[in-house]
Amino acid sequence: MAVVAFMAGTISTSYGQTRDQKSFSERDNVQQSDRNKADSKQDYKEVQRKSDYEFQKFKKESQATIRNNEKKISDIKRKFSKFSSREKAEYQRNLRIVEQKNAKLKRQLSNYREKQQDKWMSFKRDFNRDLNEVGESLRDFKVENKRHENR
Repeated sequence: MAVVAFMAGTISTSYGQTRDQKSFSERDNVQQSDRNKADSKQDYKEVQRKSDYEFQKFKKESQATIRNNEKKISDIKRKFSKFSSREKAEYQRNLRIVEQKNAKLKRQLSNYREKQQDKWMSFKRDFNRDLNEVGESLRDFKVENKRHENR
């Protein structure tokens, strides 16, 4: 009888330990999962801060370029007085197109609100391309003005 009691005690104790080990392992997994979620939230917040900082930096630089383009446009307009009325009309029409593109970029930049990384990168790429086109158009005006002045 003592042997049976001893075996029953040993068996019941070992089952309890196995269950406790499984419970401990499950608790450990849940805690690890909670830590991963917290780390993931922290990583997301960090990425969001970096993205916001990058956008603000991009916005300031782009606004400065747009203002610089506006100054160039007004300088070119002042030079129109030297042109004949036919040349003047053509230059004004071309300059008006460039001026409208510059104004459109200014509106796009001030209205942009998207926060998703892939959409932000696409907007940035397209915006920079358009901004560079405006800058090139203004440089072309300077070249044409120099040619006119050298005649």
